[in-house]
Amino acid sequence: MENSIKIAVCDDVKTDREKIISLLSSYLDQNNLYAEIDEFESGEAFLQSDIVCYRLAFMDIFMGNLNGMETAKKIIQMNDKIQIVFASTSIDFAAEAFNIDALHYMVKPIEKAQIYHILDKFFENYYLIRTVEVKVGRLKESIYLSDILYIEAKGKKTLIHLKSDILEASQSLAEMAQILPEGDFCMPIRWALVSMREIVSISSEKLKLTDQTELPVSHGKRDEVKKAFADFRWADMRKRMRGR
Repeated sequence: MENSIKIAVCDDVKTDREKIISLLSSYLDQNNLYAEIDEFESGEAFLQSDIVCYRLAFMDIFMGNLNGMETAKKIIQMNDKIQIVFASTSIDFAAEAFNIDALHYMVKPIEKAQIYHILDKFFENYYLIRTVEVKVGRLKESIYLSDILYIEAKGKKTLIHLKSDILEASQSLAEMAQILPEGDFCMPIRWALVSMREIVSISSEKLKLTDQTELPVSHGKRDEVKKAFADFRWADMRKRMRGR
């Protein structure tokens, strides 16, 4: 499954690194997400890593010879897709942080609610811009996950129903299930994968999507799909409540 995200934690204080990593791990577990977390004790060490593979970095401001702000500016030159969260004991660098489009600026001591709110924001934005690569004929095409309503089996191929189009992909439904993020799609019937984000309601026999499309729910899948949908909605509600 192509859903691996790499997160870096860069801080010269070991206890602060450990606290952030612990909170990151708890958040990922609670939300059924997966990410690789790497830690660095200096800006220099982080810059010597494979910078382009990271999508999120927690960066301490006050570190050794190369401070967090200087490190971040160098990182952005090598990886313009990375989101950076700064951490500091003061707000002195806050204006400069947002000048380079930082995702957030945390003032220590680090709190659970603060980290969770930041991760809610990151993963929501990450989903909206994330693409999946599918085979259309002999070509490969990237489509936004947020544009997918549902995917329908068509023999050994699939029809991808988007919000504004329908694509015929060369991959089978089983192959599509392998490249889609776990927890964001369900299979209410053996011939369809449905985006959880697009479901409006579920009854005992069918579900309705945001475009008013109705799809059947097989008898053997009813309890499984209803529970998955309830879990998804509850997780989404918790995120919105934390963001208030």
